Amino acid sequence: MYKLKKTIKDYLDNHPEAKQRVLSLLFKRKPYQTRLKGIFWLITIMPKYFRRGICLSARLDLVPFNKFRFGKYAKLEKNVVVNNGMGDVIIEDEVQIGIGCVLIGPIKIGKYSGLSQYVRLLGMHHGIDPIAPHHHLPCDTAPIELGEDVFIGTGTVVMGKKNGEVLKLGDYCRIGANSVVMDDIPPYSIAVGNPARVVRKWDFIENAWVKPNKESDTEVAPELIAPLK
Repeated sequence: MYKLKKTIKDYLDNHPEAKQRVLSLLFKRKPYQTRLKGIFWLITIMPKYFRRGICLSARLDLVPFNKFRFGKYAKLEKNVVVNNGMGDVIIEDEVQIGIGCVLIGPIKIGKYSGLSQYVRLLGMHHGIDPIAPHHHLPCDTAPIELGEDVFIGTGTVVMGKKNGEVLKLGDYCRIGANSVVMDDIPPYSIAVGNPARVVRKWDFIENAWVKPNKESDTEVAPELIAPLK
């Protein structure tokens, strides 16, 4: 089934007119909305609301040509918005997504990670041409990838990189409340602020959080991490 979907997607990507006809069958007319047309939504999206861990008040703005993976024992709380229109949304096992969060793909959230309330993961950027309304402008993908056991505090915004490279939050990093993350955060570190910067790192020798003395100090030796996996 995955190979068939990929074949169809590749064909549509290479044939814009055919893609436009398919999209017109799936989506509502202007003003632009990501909700699929009624009957198709009932068949393809509605059943996902009955999966264990997805609150009925969550909004799943999903399309059939990109992935939405929801791991075992993961949880979407009230009023969470998930949109995979720009790219895949992958939520691994035991991920907790708090009230009011917004997830716009392409994003991947590693196992055991947690998002507090009203966190936004934005894996895309709008065009900025001033001669047209913003919703008429093309969008660019800006992928976001969270490692395992990452925790993001309340009100934080994680914005993908403008150059389209993957923004990575390393394993076990912690992001303070109301931060704005626009660049990579190394593993086993604490970052806060706007823009977010590393203020503490875990010292595997001292077994304590310490202030980073220099940028290279935020690197974690692989031989120290390996026994923890």
